[in-house]
Amino acid sequence: MYVSFIISTVLFLLVNDGLTFDCPNSPSQWCESKEIAQACDVIEQCKKYVWKVYEDDNRVNLSIYYETLCPDCRQFITTQVWNAYQSILDIVNITFVPYGNARELYRPETKLYQFYCQHGAEECYGNLIHTCVLNFYPKSEQHLPFIYCMESTDGDTETVATQCAQKSSIDYDQITACTHSRLGNQLQHGYAVQTDSLQPPHQYVPWVTINGEHTDDMEKQAEKDLIGLICKSYKGSNPPAQCK
Repeated sequence: MYVSFIISTVLFLLVNDGLTFDCPNSPSQWCESKEIAQACDVIEQCKKYVWKVYEDDNRVNLSIYYETLCPDCRQFITTQVWNAYQSILDIVNITFVPYGNARELYRPETKLYQFYCQHGAEECYGNLIHTCVLNFYPKSEQHLPFIYCMESTDGDTETVATQCAQKSSIDYDQITACTHSRLGNQLQHGYAVQTDSLQPPHQYVPWVTINGEHTDDMEKQAEKDLIGLICKSYKGSNPPAQCK
């Protein structure tokens, strides 16, 4: 427990604006408010082990459906998403779905899916690279710098991916092996199913959902001020300074 190190009951009186707060006998009540936590002298323990957990439960779930060579997607990721990642990551779960307006066709002779992308084969390859990176590096802190680097850098997809992997501590040999494997093919198929299952169906990219929902107004807000949209959607009691 977050207060297991305290054996005896603490009795502490706090006078605040004429009100006196007693520390409750039961440790389960010590983090019910900041005033009580201060009376029990466990402010830091409550912040570290209890209140942060409560805030995590209220995280906003942001999903971004995109394709790697789409100019609007690149603009959105390298500005709005990157800024949100740098400033309010504590209150948002960011999920990338690299498929966009692609189509897939199952080839029974190979038992693999063949993908056709809006911006050609280079985009299909870029989508597959992102797919494999997301699989092996699932935390935002691991994959988002790589995605940002690729989306903000012009050039041949393979060259850019190699350079960005070096900058982001990504094992590119592992990623290359994935892109040429059945695993990579199946992972990309999974994103195809996820994208094609959207309700309402996506009409363009980037396509943004907040907590699984999408509206045109939400999309406009996201592309103009994603941090503001996430802050407005956050239901936690202690928003970061950027939201105040």
